[in-house]
This record gives sequence, C-alpha cells and structure tokens, in this order.
Amino acid sequence: MKRSVSPLSLLLVLAVSCSFSCFEEKPDPLYDELVEKHNAQTVVEDLGPGDKIFIKVLHEPELSGEFTVSLQGTISYPHVGRVSVQNKTCLNVEDMIVDGLREGYLANPSVSCSITEYNSKQIFVFGEVKNPGAFPYRANATIIDAVALAGGFGQRARRNLTRLSRKVGDETLQVQVPVQSIIEGEKPPIKLLPGDVIYVPESPL
Repeated sequence: MKRSVSPLSLLLVLAVSCSFSCFEEKPDPLYDELVEKHNAQTVVEDLGPGDKIFIKVLHEPELSGEFTVSLQGTISYPHVGRVSVQNKTCLNVEDMIVDGLREGYLANPSVSCSITEYNSKQIFVFGEVKNPGAFPYRANATIIDAVALAGGFGQRARRNLTRLSRKVGDETLQVQVPVQSIIEGEKPPIKLLPGDVIYVPESPL
C-alpha cells in the first residue's frame, strides 16, 4: 500500500541525498555493526490508528480474528466492547482481553495477540526506484522488502550505493548498504525499523 509523501519527508530525503553524495562504492564497516546489533533486537511497538492486529482465543474461533485500530485508538471486541489500545503493546492487549472475557463469559481464556500491519508507522524509500514514497512498516521486514514495496530498482540504480538513514537515540546514523551483495548472498540483509529512510542513487549518464 503506497502512501503519499509529506513535504517534511521530501525535505528529509533531499538532506539525505545531499549528505550521501560523497560516498564511494566500498564496504562500510558501520553496516556490519548495525546488522549485528539491530537484527537481533525484537522491536516492541505501541499501537496506533490504522494498525491491524490478530487476536486468537484458544478453542474459541468466534472470538478470533483481525481487528483494525480506529482513528480513536480503539477496537471493538465481542463480549468486551470498545477497548482502547492506543499506545499499548500486544501484551497489554492480551491482558485487557483476558480481563474482559473473564467478566461473565470465559472462566480462564487463553489469548494471544500479534500485529499484522503497522500502518501507523512508516518507512521511506526514495531515489532510483520505480515507485518512491512512504510505506507501512512491517515487523522483520528487510531493506530488500522495502525496495520491493517501491516497485524495485530503476534502470540506473547504483545498488551497492544504497543508503540507510536511521534515528538511534538523539543521533541519526547514515550507512551504505551493499544491496547487490545482499541479493547475491554475500551479505546478510539488515532489518528495518520504523522511520528508516532508504535512498537509492542513480548512475550518471
């Protein structure tokens, strides 16, 4: 699902592309460091409007299904009613559904929650790709997945000069990503985080 690009995002990509103009096509040691550090992390994200979650109640198929968080930050759940999930994690949702079902419906419900779409969180892909823009974040998605969401590389893409801009605390890291080496199995893909900006430069004429 493609999203429109805000003026702020356009300004961001211009800044990113300018800052990347001096990079050379050679290994970036920061890439291996980020892969080792961040790929092992489990991203726990708060829910927001538009996010989709799947709630499963063991042995209760009529209570299991996908729910979309409303603009008000709520879901409507059977026998429980309106549940506020804004800024909550899936673990929080599980606890709230368990408490709600225990009130006169199930004595000991077993509830699990998983996020199927992070529509309130985005990644950004710009440069020499076929459909640049902002896209919903997906848990465990890699930079290869992001390029695929953007329609793939353009004909003049300099794949091994692809850049990733990532906010880490108060610092913004910019790293060169060897995408062609990843495709060929020479390097592991880096997993994305919400807010990541990917820029693919183009070859000169």
